[in-house]
Amino acid sequence: MFSHIFRPRGPVAVQSPRQDSGSKTRNTIYSDKRTSTGSEVSITDVEAGFLAGQRSKREQWKNTLLLNALLAKLRRTPSNDSDPDGKPSKRSRRPFCTNILLGVVLLGVTIAFLILEISRHSSHPQNGVELISSRWGLPSPSTQQALTTWPTSFTRDINPLPCHSHNDYWRRVPLYDALSAGCTGVEADVWFDPRSPNDLFVGHTRRSLTSARTLKSLYIDPLLTILNNQNAASNFSAITSLTNDTTNDTNTENSPSQNNNNNNNAKIGVFDTAPTQSLTLLIDLKTPSSNTFPAVLAAIQPLLAAGYLTTYSPTTNLLTPGPITIVATGNTDFAADILSPGNTAPVRSIFFDAPLPSLSTDDPTAQDMLYNTTNSYYASVSFEREIGKQVFGMMTPEQVWKVRRQVEGARRRGLVSRYWDADGGRSRGEREEGVWKVLVREGVGRLNVDDLEGGREFLGGWEGGRGR
Repeated sequence: MFSHIFRPRGPVAVQSPRQDSGSKTRNTIYSDKRTSTGSEVSITDVEAGFLAGQRSKREQWKNTLLLNALLAKLRRTPSNDSDPDGKPSKRSRRPFCTNILLGVVLLGVTIAFLILEISRHSSHPQNGVELISSRWGLPSPSTQQALTTWPTSFTRDINPLPCHSHNDYWRRVPLYDALSAGCTGVEADVWFDPRSPNDLFVGHTRRSLTSARTLKSLYIDPLLTILNNQNAASNFSAITSLTNDTTNDTNTENSPSQNNNNNNNAKIGVFDTAPTQSLTLLIDLKTPSSNTFPAVLAAIQPLLAAGYLTTYSPTTNLLTPGPITIVATGNTDFAADILSPGNTAPVRSIFFDAPLPSLSTDDPTAQDMLYNTTNSYYASVSFEREIGKQVFGMMTPEQVWKVRRQVEGARRRGLVSRYWDADGGRSRGEREEGVWKVLVREGVGRLNVDDLEGGREFLGGWEGGRGR
């Protein structure tokens, strides 16, 4: 059967198929004279190889034909689902219409979700703080318009929280972002430059300083404008007394009398929901206090003249709370700057950031009581340096006890305790379930935060989370 394909050059001997199966019926020998060794190849092997190749090709063609037939059937199936003229029937068109309808519904849901997300992130400002933040960087008339849009409800719907905006000048919008989060404390690092003695430049390092970012432009002027609008003259502006949150249930022998301003001339603060809440402006002196502290005194004079600052009168031993409380830290010299007998000012308008570790003794002495509400407001320390590292974000019982003693020592003196570096290098979960949870539970006066959004959510959800 393969004579038309194989043309052997040598003799081929074929036995009759009638012979016994055990004989050489299928052992036909093909002698290839081209080989020098006289090797012989069985024609049975040749036939088997040829048949295998043919079967492989037939299978490939069969698969190809089946695939083409299947594709053709998918494109056009004129069987039971077709009309007599070959057009698809209504039953065959139904799945296609269903798919189109589902696609339209999914597209609509996706578009609606995107619209909601965009509106949530770019929602219409609810108060003056949010309006200024949304227009930050635009020409000044837009800022002035934002300030006058809500003349007496500038911080509407913002609840003050006991959080301190650490390095506030790093925010996208300094001061306003902290107010929007409800923080009752903000921080500015200031540098004195003798080439420009009337300015205090704000920044973390000298390389970051610019002439456009000064204590006056970022904090003094905005606070002055906000408070002027908050305290605008009105026939209906009678308010309750303004109280400073340095007061507490513990009175000491050296505690001054407090002027609660129970009259209509009292100044209200920046928070509409808590007009008696004082905002702390912590000024960190980065240059020597001999030049920097007098410059700070000069810079805050507009706030002092308007009656917006918390003050203490040594003559009358009277502490008068105000909408803004100025606290000095860094290179501030407590004895020379705060307690200087040569200070001829009638009132003290800058208070000290006392060293928190020195307030933790159980048996107060005269030296221990040096820091009190007449000269100090904050009592702060580095959390990492004073308390130490945590294991898996959790504090040991010894660390908790140390915090408790220091916080209680500050409270006894009417001061607001604060730990900086309390959230540095930790995940949000470690902060909220570890350090932050312990600090708030132990009654820390201000939670020092770098993450404003995280701090607001944590304190807002904490029972009794409003500023004390």
